[in-house]
Amino acid sequence: MYMRKILTLFTLSLLTGYAWCQDIPEYCLENDAAHHFLNDFVYDSDDYTYTKITDYCDRVPYQYYRFEGYRKDRPNPVTIKIENALDTVSTIYVSEYEDFENAYTQTYDKGVDTYEVYNLIPGKIYNYKIESVTKEGLFYNVAQGQFKTTGTLRMLKIDGIFNVRDLGGWTGLGGHQIKYGKLFRGSRMTANSSAAEMITEQGKQAMLAAGIRADLDLRTSNEANMSSSPLSKNTGVTVDYKRIENSYASRISTFDEADASIVAIKWIITELKNNKPVYFHCSVGADRTGTVAFLIGALCGMSEDALAKEFELTSFSADSVVTSGKIEDLRRIRTYDGRFDNTEESYKYAKMIDKVKAFAGNDLQHKVYNHLKTGVNGTKLSEAELDWLINELVDYAIVKSVTINKSRVTLNPGETFQIVAKVTPTTATNPTAHYESSNEGVATVSDDGLVTAVRGGTARITVSADGVSKTLTVNVPLVESSMPAYVEEGGKTWATVKNLITNGSFEYGGYFVNWTAANEREMTLSNFDAVSYAGSDSVYIQSKADGDESSAKSIRTLWKISANKTYVFSYRIKNSTDIQSVSNSNISTSLVTLDPSLYAGADDFVWDDDQDYTYYRPMPVPMSGNSQSLVLGYPSYDGNWTDVIYVFTNTEGYSYLQFMATHMSQNGNNTCLDNFFLSEVTEETAVGLVKAAAGESAAFDMSGRQIEIPAEGYMIIDGKAYYKK
Repeated sequence: MYMRKILTLFTLSLLTGYAWCQDIPEYCLENDAAHHFLNDFVYDSDDYTYTKITDYCDRVPYQYYRFEGYRKDRPNPVTIKIENALDTVSTIYVSEYEDFENAYTQTYDKGVDTYEVYNLIPGKIYNYKIESVTKEGLFYNVAQGQFKTTGTLRMLKIDGIFNVRDLGGWTGLGGHQIKYGKLFRGSRMTANSSAAEMITEQGKQAMLAAGIRADLDLRTSNEANMSSSPLSKNTGVTVDYKRIENSYASRISTFDEADASIVAIKWIITELKNNKPVYFHCSVGADRTGTVAFLIGALCGMSEDALAKEFELTSFSADSVVTSGKIEDLRRIRTYDGRFDNTEESYKYAKMIDKVKAFAGNDLQHKVYNHLKTGVNGTKLSEAELDWLINELVDYAIVKSVTINKSRVTLNPGETFQIVAKVTPTTATNPTAHYESSNEGVATVSDDGLVTAVRGGTARITVSADGVSKTLTVNVPLVESSMPAYVEEGGKTWATVKNLITNGSFEYGGYFVNWTAANEREMTLSNFDAVSYAGSDSVYIQSKADGDESSAKSIRTLWKISANKTYVFSYRIKNSTDIQSVSNSNISTSLVTLDPSLYAGADDFVWDDDQDYTYYRPMPVPMSGNSQSLVLGYPSYDGNWTDVIYVFTNTEGYSYLQFMATHMSQNGNNTCLDNFFLSEVTEETAVGLVKAAAGESAAFDMSGRQIEIPAEGYMIIDGKAYYKK
């Protein structure tokens, strides 16, 4: 009989050893409800007024046997089963190390064939062995092997209390995982307003086995009147205890007493520096505990979705545990619709996240960092404390600042500028600078920070490292229209005077209201973007593209002109893309007699498509047309700035020069306009024209063309006529 037992144990050992040589079995530590809640959906970062937690658990009463027979605030165990039940006492050892250092151990009475191991860490490979002792005191290795734990959420089974979980496992800064075994959150270990312990002795041992050596109590003095942790009682282990009163008014959503949360984090830092993992809790481990957990999680870089889910997981738990015979019920005291509900007695997560998003910072992590550094009511954390906590929990050194060699440059098309970025500290985990242009049509930037100007406009180059950024403004000047000092028309030479359009380049930007001093009809610019350039106040206008063929993205303005005078009118036009425009019934330049108080629709204008318009488009003198309006020729243009120039004599006495553009944003293409110019011209001799345009070192013929000084003949130098023999 004795020999048969030895052979049975030996056979079990061989069988288990054979399995160990095969694929390592995996055990997901997340219970089904928690696993699906974490993985089935992503919370909308713009809307936290709804909850999904109730899709995975019922409402009151919270009785776990209604939920398929398991507590949803507890993990799955790792279950190891041997072939036959033992008729001797046995012990299971579980450790990350092959020599079973710091092993979890549990001893079972005889008759056991199944071993359940709780509170392990997800994502690890564990070694295990089961030993049995005979009546004669001989130890036998019944089974041994390895297994792997999966999942990320680490819930803990702690007898007597509820809602206990590790803050580790979540993804933090730079994709680094927040460390397990540093911070734990959960419910009270003693009854409120009483010293009676809720946690059992077995529960205490499980907490200590998890490494907890500090107890932070966030309850009020009415809830907790104690001076030491229950974990120190009857265990032989000293566990630091601190009560930091964190009343309901201290929630981050109101900030009436939010300094209590900062004091709590400061104490946590002190304990962690002494290598003492902390268990922090209030009564249920939901609202006050959830605020501290939220601040620490956000500080470590958890996503909004992860923060919301971590906060909501408390809804798998209860306000109390009631034991009746062998049935343990989790009960909620109040009707509850999840931790996002808007009842006064429940915590408002949506209000909290909205409050945090109002803090200064480029992202949630920096907002919380700045909040804790600035503090509340004089209570704050230093940068050194914050940096230490982040590095301790995430093993990540954050970037503190980014500097660049210039904040603004002006480049001509084709010119380059090298950004020199300095990221501090040099020991940052992710110090790599990234570059992005706000408008690659104006300026591009390479991966190493080389900026290249493309065409006129303004672009902002963002240099960022780990959420910290600086901006370089790149101005690329537009080549202004060359408004002619003189023009030739009808065999005559005309000299231009001043521009009657005092705001032709939109120096005041953004509006057509009072666009020019000569404007007789006010127009708004709400459908256009005013784009700055050249490092000055000057801008051009660009229609906003939405691809809507029927959208009225229109501008219209009128300038007063006089009868029988000659004018030059010009402007610049281009497409935001390289699309070639050869006809567009929605752009009109015309002479009109309409009263400016009347609306002139696009149907009032017709195009003379029979004319062949070259780059330089003088109008015939005198002009002819109907009594209502005369339309000037349509320009052809592409993605480059094109000068449109019209010269005309107002022989029929039209009252206004009108420019009108409608439906300018179609199929993703924007029409851009700039440099409007309207000037009266007067007949002068070529001598007078050249005087206004030339320097004294240049010579011109009598037609105003620049020439080499001839051997003989007439010439103009500095506006004076000379004859050389």
